[in-house]
Amino acid sequence: MGWISVLVVVAVAITLIALLVLRRRGHEGEDNGSASIDFAANLALAIYLLVLAYAVVLCRDAISTSQTDVQAETEALSELYWSVAPIPEAGPIRSQIREYSAKSVSLDWPLMSHGEMSPVPTKLLENMRAEVLRLKPADDAGKALQQDAISHISDVFHSRAVRSDDANTGLESIFVISMLVSGLLVVVLPWTVGTRPTGASIIGDMVRVGVVVVGVGFIMVTGHPFTGPGAVGPDDFVAVQQQYDQIDAQFPPKLPAG
Repeated sequence: MGWISVLVVVAVAITLIALLVLRRRGHEGEDNGSASIDFAANLALAIYLLVLAYAVVLCRDAISTSQTDVQAETEALSELYWSVAPIPEAGPIRSQIREYSAKSVSLDWPLMSHGEMSPVPTKLLENMRAEVLRLKPADDAGKALQQDAISHISDVFHSRAVRSDDANTGLESIFVISMLVSGLLVVVLPWTVGTRPTGASIIGDMVRVGVVVVGVGFIMVTGHPFTGPGAVGPDDFVAVQQQYDQIDAQFPPKLPAG
């Protein structure tokens, strides 16, 4: 939100300075090529709105894709928990799955808005895989469950890598630059005529500046899937921990002897 505040302040300051200069030095309304300037300003506005619309679509697609990827990871975790739950000696693995889910929420999410991931959940996942490989099921059913668990852990590893990629995504700078340049032309071109501002022209100036500021600000806020009001949250990781409780009700963990 800091960039948005700076953008608003700069836009307002530029507008006020331009209006003051034109008030003092501007001439009364005459043609002076204003038709050409209006055409250029309208063309810049069309380009600006086109880039803005495309950028909005890209931002929404990135958020939707990231949400789907997070859901895929939690589904893999749920299937992993189902696989190890019937294995009596897999109690510690259940605890590791729960810890991984909790640490992903508490450690990953605060960092993902900056394009980073905590190494702690990754280490937990590596230890979890090692524990599953160390299992020695007593029967064929247990061995089949172990193989399922190994497959699901691979799915979690893959999903975590995808989530890391999602955290590193963002709107390409070319879109922001295009919006800034075209938006600046939309705002500045009508002032180049040098006409002294009137009440109607001031309202038009405010509308143009407002459209540009709101558009650029919106893209800055929604340009990353894990930041802003529409950001992907850890709700699925919180919900999957409730599924673990339901699985434990079906297969109560084996208490340690003694």
